[in-house]
Amino acid sequence: MTDSPARSIVFLHGGSHAQLATLADPALAPYRFRPVHVRTGAPASVADAEVIVVADRLRPELLRRWTADILAALDRGATVVVFGVNTVQGWVPGVRLASRPTVFWWWRTGEDHRLRLCAPDHPAWGFFAERAVIWHYHGVLEPPTGAVSLVDLHTEDGVRDGSILYLDEQSTPGRLLVTTMDPVYHHGSGFMPGATQLLYSALYWATTDRKKKTC
Repeated sequence: MTDSPARSIVFLHGGSHAQLATLADPALAPYRFRPVHVRTGAPASVADAEVIVVADRLRPELLRRWTADILAALDRGATVVVFGVNTVQGWVPGVRLASRPTVFWWWRTGEDHRLRLCAPDHPAWGFFAERAVIWHYHGVLEPPTGAVSLVDLHTEDGVRDGSILYLDEQSTPGRLLVTTMDPVYHHGSGFMPGATQLLYSALYWATTDRKKKTC
């Protein structure tokens, strides 16, 4: 018996072309997203969600009215995925965000992206391939104590600079994935190697039951 998708998956979005294209992707139809617009939706609509996907690049002043309900969902054991460019330092517990230049085309220029995989024995690596997590980023995060960084950015001198993707399964009863990558934007826009893989992988991780199932 395989793990089955969560029954209620809220996709919080702002109606951008990339977000609407993602919602229309036939490959994602089995997830049966419940689309909720960040401007017109009611925050209480996430009250019964098992998974909440916060699409990247939402307007901060609109996202702000949702944050208490998203955190309440974590407190009751939900899984939350927060994609990049969402001012996480203002509302995600215990995290700090610092800006960094975005390196878009390192695979064309030949420069070192300076991204390094971490925690190789973590179960999450059963869901994420290297290609899915190394393409580009919008800043670095310093996760709270107990969270696990899966990908770190290093300086040119080889010193750890911060995380661009981490999991927090300690701060609340729920599971929280936070990244400074913006896969919905790039998947929906049809460019950037790795973005589609990250989006698909994050959804697969988020909707896989944590409890082992037997046949």
